Amino acid sequence: MCGRFTQAVPWAVVWAFSQPLVLEVPEEPVVPRYNIASTQEAWVIAGDGRGGAKAGRMRWGLVPHWAEDVKSGLATFNARLESAATKPTFRQAFERRHCLVPASGYYEWVGTGKAKQPWYIRPERDPVLFFAGIWDRWVPPNGAPMLSFSILTMAAAGELARLHDRQPVMLAADLARAWLTPDHLSSEQGLTAAAMPSLCWYPVATAVGNVREDGEHLIKPVDEPLDVHPVPRG
Repeated sequence: MCGRFTQAVPWAVVWAFSQPLVLEVPEEPVVPRYNIASTQEAWVIAGDGRGGAKAGRMRWGLVPHWAEDVKSGLATFNARLESAATKPTFRQAFERRHCLVPASGYYEWVGTGKAKQPWYIRPERDPVLFFAGIWDRWVPPNGAPMLSFSILTMAAAGELARLHDRQPVMLAADLARAWLTPDHLSSEQGLTAAAMPSLCWYPVATAVGNVREDGEHLIKPVDEPLDVHPVPRG
């Protein structure tokens, strides 16, 4: 799964990585964030309806357009790739509204009870990751429309499964445009067959568990992690 992630690379880097996608980036710079949690806003890239894409802010935790209230987005920050096409909450978004979530890395926790060691997972060579996501537009009875998104997850591959049995669906830059056009890349098979980026991971301080914490110190490796060990699951 993906419960926390980071966005700490400037738009120039995201734009360069996204090529040949025609991407319009905001004038507002990216303020580095190192502990994005569900229900918070994050930068997301969606199609512009003209074959290109543009970046904007969305709330993490998809609220479907037919929802009665915003509470339905509390547990929808991730959507399982295996069931997104059929689950009522995600079905229409998976069919029609795809997005990319640019990330510089994400966290997973290993252990049981209170003794959980956070690990930071980041690209080994690339400057950024593109998580495959879905989004929707919800209009409250009295208020402004709200855009929200979920990150798609799949069964973890290779050694990454030692940290968790799920992982975000990550797309190479050459598949970004195809994903933003649902008719071109919308099947579970097409996404799971996509090449995995090269990743590395290491233990970090437990302070990341506090949603009020933020800062580059959260992604610094620790010399003495908690005495828990990543083991294969499932």
